[in-house]
Amino acid sequence: MNNFSENSIPPYLGSFKNLRYLNLSYLNFGGTIPPQIGNLSKLRYLDLSFDSTFSGITLRVDDILWLTRLSSLKYLDLSGVNLNTSTDWLHAVNMLPSLKVLHLVDCSLPGISTSLSHFNLTTLKVLDLRGNFINSTLPTWLRNFTSITYLDLRYNEFYGVISDELLHLSTLNVLFLGGNYFKGMNPKALRYLCNLRSLDLSSFSIGGEIMEWVEMLPRCVRNNLQTLYLSDNNFRGNLSGWLEQMNSLTDIDLGSNLLSGSIPIGVWKLPNLISLYLYNNSLDGVVSDIELSYLRKIQHLDLSLNAFTVRVRDDWVPPFQLKEIFLASCQLGPNFPAWLKSQSQLELLDLSKSKIADTLPSWFWNMSHFISYSDLSENQIKGRLPLLMGSTKLWYLNLSSNQFEGPLPSLPHNLQIIDLSNNFFTGVLPNIVLPQMDYLFLSNNDISGRISSALCESTFLTVLDLSNNNLSGEIPECIGKSQEYLSVIDVSTNNLVGRIPDSLCSSKYISLLKFNSNGFSGEFPSLQNCTGLVILDLGYNKFSGIIPFWIGESLTLLMVLQLRSNMFSGGIPEQIAQLGSLQVLDLSSNNLSGPLPRSLGNFSWKALKQGRIDRINNISVYYSVSISLDIKGEELPIWKILYLFESIDLSNNNLSGEIPDEITDLQTQQYLNLSRNNLIGHIPEKIGEMQSLESLDLAMNKLSGNIPQSLSALTYLSYLNLSYNNLSGVIPTGNQLQTLDDPSIYIGNPYLCGPPSTRNCSANEINYKDNEGPKDKFDWLWIYFSVVLGYLFGFAVFCGVLLLSNAWRNAYFSMIDIICDKLCIVTKVTLTRLKQRHRG
Repeated sequence: MNNFSENSIPPYLGSFKNLRYLNLSYLNFGGTIPPQIGNLSKLRYLDLSFDSTFSGITLRVDDILWLTRLSSLKYLDLSGVNLNTSTDWLHAVNMLPSLKVLHLVDCSLPGISTSLSHFNLTTLKVLDLRGNFINSTLPTWLRNFTSITYLDLRYNEFYGVISDELLHLSTLNVLFLGGNYFKGMNPKALRYLCNLRSLDLSSFSIGGEIMEWVEMLPRCVRNNLQTLYLSDNNFRGNLSGWLEQMNSLTDIDLGSNLLSGSIPIGVWKLPNLISLYLYNNSLDGVVSDIELSYLRKIQHLDLSLNAFTVRVRDDWVPPFQLKEIFLASCQLGPNFPAWLKSQSQLELLDLSKSKIADTLPSWFWNMSHFISYSDLSENQIKGRLPLLMGSTKLWYLNLSSNQFEGPLPSLPHNLQIIDLSNNFFTGVLPNIVLPQMDYLFLSNNDISGRISSALCESTFLTVLDLSNNNLSGEIPECIGKSQEYLSVIDVSTNNLVGRIPDSLCSSKYISLLKFNSNGFSGEFPSLQNCTGLVILDLGYNKFSGIIPFWIGESLTLLMVLQLRSNMFSGGIPEQIAQLGSLQVLDLSSNNLSGPLPRSLGNFSWKALKQGRIDRINNISVYYSVSISLDIKGEELPIWKILYLFESIDLSNNNLSGEIPDEITDLQTQQYLNLSRNNLIGHIPEKIGEMQSLESLDLAMNKLSGNIPQSLSALTYLSYLNLSYNNLSGVIPTGNQLQTLDDPSIYIGNPYLCGPPSTRNCSANEINYKDNEGPKDKFDWLWIYFSVVLGYLFGFAVFCGVLLLSNAWRNAYFSMIDIICDKLCIVTKVTLTRLKQRHRG
């Protein structure tokens, strides 16, 4: 295949007036299609189709009106060409009266007219508009096709219920409408389509009993159908009584429905069956080599995510050659299926979660010469991998969550996705270059040594997960420099040290950085350029210095900021409140000081909850985001539902001052932990307005005053800790507080009374306790002033009495003399006795 590497289509092609056939498909031309192509008035065949998936090049049309001059055109393929500005594309195509074949796949079409005043496409046989995200009802002009045999509108955004738009397309052989937003289809809408051979109505939300729906199809359609795709429709029922009667079927896809029961023997005996997809239902039963032996032409078999038990004799030799087989979540083990050895054309293999507890046979690795996709994850497969895997077609290899051991092998160079996580691999990372690698998962093993700089040569690397190993040393400075697609780096729970290199922010796609539980040190890393960062976890390291203010100004998309258990000092910067998407803020167990920023109440979490974009779970298709949070006094790992959590943990610091009233504005906050600080003052009276609060921990501070009665309005509250403060008064009751009856919640507050504490509340005690505590700092100043003033006044009165009264003065000093004489006598007697004892 030629490659013109972004060169434009030369305009001089338009000068070949007699040209009838022009095919420039997939030649990597870029830029704009020259309008001079419209000068080729005798052209009958034009193919400019284009694939920009891996090249990053675009081919576009600025003005499609040149197409109207190609009046002799019979075949047109502009698939992959960007037509997003060509609002009149349908008008231009409608000016081609001889057109028989039209392919406009993935063209970003700007829309579609639902009606045409003059319809000229009466000779059109093939219409393919796949993948354009057209948002519309079905156009009414579809009724005017008189010769069409192939109609493909898949993967758009067509909506509504199909009634009679297709009723008279009697010449139609192929009808593909799957992957849209349709809300159903009356089977009678196909009653005149007796020539129909292929039908795709996947994702139609049809629902109901599948047999009832199928039996409403015209008998001629049921008898002639070869391809039937009805996946993702919420169909109920089983496969008996209808499917085995459709003898012409070659390709069946009923995946992702609610079907139950076993597979009837008649389905296995369908004579021409090539593809059978029944994945993700509630089907069950035993599938043995007897049933499988009927499938002599089968090439594609997917029974995954059901409750099948597959029982096949070890010496059975299949009569077919599969290209793909998916048996995930079926009962296949404990032995590895020996019959796969005969499948020399196998390309895709998924035996994950199939209860295999065996070692991989040596012949399996010979299959990697033709297998491109292999998933054996979540079994109990043992043994070692071959150190040299040799030449292979594998681009996807998933052996995660097994019991493999030994050193990592020298992996094939063409691997793109590698998952060896959750095993017992040891040794060091191989120093090999994998130029095609997109995803590397090696977490939860026992791999040691340094991170190899060879990883820097994987320029397409998107996700790097080396967490939970014994890696040491520093992160190579080159990581990220030439990896423009890098989005996830997880090296948590290792023994890494040093600083975090600035090069990590070279990729504009970087979304997650997890460096927690290592020995990294120094000041906060320079991550200002990681502007797309969603999760940052630096917890459990040795970072020091201040938390920089630029976090709130540069990392505006941040949703999780985890800095716990470091040595950060200084105050909490006010700019953190600018992080309008922040859901988890954990600064616990540092040396932070100063007051709580009042701006904490400015977080826009309420608006976020009303229109939340789940950026956390969209970070990567293959990487599962998790983070450890202190939830209700216990540290727990949070996985798939992390995006639902809203938490602030500032515990175990040296924070001082009062809890700002503004914090009660966080009405969607679920977890608030301010324990083990030096906070004073009252618990905010409006604490009850934090309606979503599930956990509140204010223990081990210096809070005083009453516990607000509004606390009882927190209907979701299931964890509360107010222990070891200076709180006083009656413990409030009612609503959710009635369930929080553990006395330890309030321990260390000697002036609290009422249940669940053991101290009763009398009227005097209540008055004393209600008034003994100063309300604020001005009350404290008044108390100190009164004490000093009283002392000075008493001393002045005493001195005045001595000066003015002779008798009082003589009596006072006489008493002083007598006391002094007695003290002297006692002292001498005591010393004499001590000396005598010492001599004796």
